[in-house]
Amino acid sequence: MNDALDGFAVLLVDDHPLFRDALANVLRVQVPGLRVRAVASLADALRELAHDRDGFDLVLLDYRLPGADGLRCASRLRELHPELGIGLLSGVDDPTLAGRARRAGLVTYLPKSLEIPALLGRLRLVADGQVVFDDQEAATELPPSNCLGLSDRQVDVLRQLATGGTNKEIARALGITPSTVKSHLEAIFDRTGTANRVQAVMLARTAFPEDDAR
Repeated sequence: MNDALDGFAVLLVDDHPLFRDALANVLRVQVPGLRVRAVASLADALRELAHDRDGFDLVLLDYRLPGADGLRCASRLRELHPELGIGLLSGVDDPTLAGRARRAGLVTYLPKSLEIPALLGRLRLVADGQVVFDDQEAATELPPSNCLGLSDRQVDVLRQLATGGTNKEIARALGITPSTVKSHLEAIFDRTGTANRVQAVMLARTAFPEDDAR
């Protein structure tokens, strides 16, 4: 069975040699077909990109690099190498980082707290061409209600869901059956990419902030 990471090339940029070298070695051992190069700074990365004939598929930038944070470095890399996929790697406890990285056009955000199997799973998705961020963060960052692609009735159900109502309570409020509510919820989960009621509630409270203000 082919591994999506076979032949995939990652340039790891982190100024902490113990972490950088250990992670690079573990990735090479876990996926022998994965090509990993590890450097300490943006300047080193730019030199590597200029001289590597085979090219890289993904540059993983530590958020805290000498002289600049990873997001600023990512902006510089995108100017010089717009074809590159860029991801952010961080041990900083900042819940806004994933959203900021996505809005900056990066392809993934990888907390340093991830276990190696989870990290490899996300890298495989990136290698398959996907943009990979934490599910909960993605749910709260979805567009406003008029961009969700939902029908008017599905929007009504989503609004009711945000109040904490059960399927029976939503059905009673909207004058429909509980089974119809269930069908609408399944469609909402599918169209918005949410996986469960909790994520859908987070989405609703982001998409309909005026409801909370009432």
